[in-house]
Amino acid sequence: MQSLSVQALALRQLGRLNSLQLLSPCHGSGLSMWCPRTLHARQLWGSATPQTHRTAMWQRSWDARQSWLLHQTRLKSTRKKGKQKVMQQQEEEEEEQEAAEASDYEDELQDDPGLPKDYKDHEKTVQSLRFDLVLKAGLDIARHGVEDAFYSLKLRLNGQKLSKKSKMVKVGDTLDLILNEDKEMDTVLLKRVILKKVVGETKDAEKQRVILRSWKHLQLPRKDVYKQ
Repeated sequence: MQSLSVQALALRQLGRLNSLQLLSPCHGSGLSMWCPRTLHARQLWGSATPQTHRTAMWQRSWDARQSWLLHQTRLKSTRKKGKQKVMQQQEEEEEEQEAAEASDYEDELQDDPGLPKDYKDHEKTVQSLRFDLVLKAGLDIARHGVEDAFYSLKLRLNGQKLSKKSKMVKVGDTLDLILNEDKEMDTVLLKRVILKKVVGETKDAEKQRVILRSWKHLQLPRKDVYKQ
């Protein structure tokens, strides 16, 4: 009994015995751990096993934490880069769309050498690019005059009979109002408006600023006016 107490005290001094080991009985092969010779040798040389074990466990715990932190940092960095890439793609698409829209506004109809030069170019403001509004602005006529011509089947868009007054037009479109036809000469007398350019929106963004080329009296061969 006294021998066991001496062993316990020695282990306590070495800091290698916990309360559970003090309460545990020693028997079998475990007695060799507590023999005086072993204890004396450990006192002289020290036993690095428990301290090394704790150090290794702390190192593994530290490494695991560092690895987890590194993983989280990389994950956040990857997510951030992914969001930045998506936002960059969206910005590039928006810029391309704006550039395309701007190019539509900047497009200007080239002069047709086959048409008479007695035209006039006007910058007008229209509510929209509807056929009736553009024709009215280009020819300076009343709106009911456009309606009468429509119901009399005297309006043409690019040589085709106009199906509805609210038809939207674009740069380069030709808007004709037929005045008279000379069957003997096979010619047509008409008023013509060409949408030459869309300058852009007004400051209040409610109307469109356009450049229109107009002829008040234009006589052309029938084949150049009517197209199938």
